[in-house]
Amino acid sequence: MKNVLIVDDERSFLSSVSEGLSAYAAEFNTLTAENGKKAIEILNSTQVDLVVTDLKMPEMDGFELLAYMSRQFPDIPVIVMTAYGTPEIKERVQSMRVSQYLEKPLDFKELVDKIFLELAASSEGYIRGITLPTFLQLVEMERKTCTLKITSKGRIGYLYFNEGQLIGAETETDKGEKAAYEIVCWEDAEIEIESICRRKHRNISTTLGHIIMEGFRLKDEKERAVEKENIIEVGIEETGEVDGEEEIILETLEKEEKMNTLKDILNEFTKLQSVTAVCLVGRDGFLLDSIARTGIDTEMVGAIASSGFGAAESMGRQLGKGELTMSMLEFENGPVMFSPVGENAFLVIVAEKDANLGMIRLKLKKHSHELAAVAAI
Repeated sequence: MKNVLIVDDERSFLSSVSEGLSAYAAEFNTLTAENGKKAIEILNSTQVDLVVTDLKMPEMDGFELLAYMSRQFPDIPVIVMTAYGTPEIKERVQSMRVSQYLEKPLDFKELVDKIFLELAASSEGYIRGITLPTFLQLVEMERKTCTLKITSKGRIGYLYFNEGQLIGAETETDKGEKAAYEIVCWEDAEIEIESICRRKHRNISTTLGHIIMEGFRLKDEKERAVEKENIIEVGIEETGEVDGEEEIILETLEKEEKMNTLKDILNEFTKLQSVTAVCLVGRDGFLLDSIARTGIDTEMVGAIASSGFGAAESMGRQLGKGELTMSMLEFENGPVMFSPVGENAFLVIVAEKDANLGMIRLKLKKHSHELAAVAAI
């Protein structure tokens, strides 16, 4: 029998949820705790298969509970509840690797569905414990002030948050953004949390989202460089040169690096206000890469946009206007912009009507040569 632990400081809420979940007593047991401290007592004495926890609680809050679980129970899946959610927060959390996210007041059916989803996933062997990047983004979204001690494989680092903003980081060898890039990528991280910020002065000027994205990009870049060196060394040791099979592997790695760089550039556009999607499309209509901030079907965008782009190019030539540099279609709910990328592709930018078109044009101008280089098909 599976055990589901519900953690919340509102007794009436715990009582009503327990009563509702009693209808599923044949599938799982429901345990309750009024704060993180009592939850830890249950975790240490009982086999728990899923934790559903609020974040704001007295004595020991949800962050302290999650930090403890990262050290002692990293494989237990977690569903996070909060009464301070917004649609933007919900969208961000759903994009993380946190198991599930629920906004108060709860939709009871949604809670039941997500409990069964997580229990089914764990029974199939999936490990869905909360990750360090997810934990950090929850700290940011809940505007928590704290000092985090992160331990991983003998390494120790510290992250400092003031009202949800990451203001500082340090390891044994580095400080500031360089230290943060390293820490956020640590695997099997154990988290200790202190509910005060022990750093007064900021040594990080960028956002947490950028730190996480850039940290993983740098980690991936370093791993690929090591992989390349190993392939070359093995080839030279065995045959005195890099053979055909090894060249194919190296070419594949280089192509993936290009796509990683391309993804970074596309992400620059989605950072702009009201840009909802950016797609790199081959002239045959095949989607090469994309980033969408909403539920846009980018494959469909690629197929539709190719005909519009081709028509715009054709019209320009027939009118003697030369090659197309940029085209924009203005619709009731916002513009769609096209821009050629090299000889084989074009960029499609889908935006809302309050988008800053001047900034979009500046980004296009700034990254046109980079896009053309990395999108060579």
